[in-house]
Amino acid sequence: MLVTYRGLLVVAASTSMLACSASMRRGVTPTDAATAMQQVTRSRFDERDPAVSPDGTMVAFETTPSPGAAPHVEAMALKDAGAERAPRVTYGPPDLGGREPAWIPDGSGLVFLSGSAGSDRLVRAVGSTFTSPGVLADAGNRLLAGTWPAISPDGSLAMSIPRLGLFHSGWQRGVTYDAAIGVSDLSGSGLTVLGEGTGPAWSPHGHRLAFARMSGGHNHVFVANADGSSAVQITDGPADDVEPAWSPDGGALAFCSGQVAGDGTTHSNIFVVNPDGSGLQQLTEGDRSACRPDWARDGFIYFHADATDRFHIWRIRRLDD
Repeated sequence: MLVTYRGLLVVAASTSMLACSASMRRGVTPTDAATAMQQVTRSRFDERDPAVSPDGTMVAFETTPSPGAAPHVEAMALKDAGAERAPRVTYGPPDLGGREPAWIPDGSGLVFLSGSAGSDRLVRAVGSTFTSPGVLADAGNRLLAGTWPAISPDGSLAMSIPRLGLFHSGWQRGVTYDAAIGVSDLSGSGLTVLGEGTGPAWSPHGHRLAFARMSGGHNHVFVANADGSSAVQITDGPADDVEPAWSPDGGALAFCSGQVAGDGTTHSNIFVVNPDGSGLQQLTEGDRSACRPDWARDGFIYFHADATDRFHIWRIRRLDD
């Protein structure tokens, strides 16, 4: 049953966000609603969190060179998809780390979470994304450790802000969020907190936000206006639905849906749904993890999955696209 919520966007993050674990479980495969899966990246490292450039020519992702090492952000040309030794660009010194990349709408750089300033905060890569990683500059508010950045066509930066307290002043009652959704410009000024939530995603024209919130004991996907008003729940059920991504025309959303098995492992798969909650389709199946979808302009949905021995970037299409 779909429920409409009016007013302030109020979303909540689960403390257990679909942990990914490779095992001997049944691998990730496409359902009858999807085309065959295509492997995009190939290396001996784990590669996660794909972000396709606005022009559809590049894919950025985080890569982890060894177990326990800090991930860093790389990008490669999609013309090299599937190649084992495709040329790559590294953003920032690898030892400083980088996670959760998002493209600036004009394709001029990336925003991602990095420890380049001594503590994790959002930074942006300034300079050519094709020949050089350029330099890193602050993005978002320096005092708030924003995560999961998403940038609208007009340059508004939405982010998840872990554990935020508001309105604590003397005797006045405060409001505490486990994870709040904030919106600012790319320099971090004009920060507005919309409410509790995680994993924001802008619609193609920047008029709406999709995100995850807790409802009925599980995370589900919601859609709201850009200011957080008129939030509508569009998924339901016994699974945790997170990480929404809009289709290029704004007519559908891809998301990751996961459940914890009896042995404590988590399996998750890629689904699509219309913004009003209709037309739900499952695109992948299996007992491993397919997460973090990004819907590119060519109709492919990119995601990471441990379909083999490691996590790599894959892509898939709906059959009706």
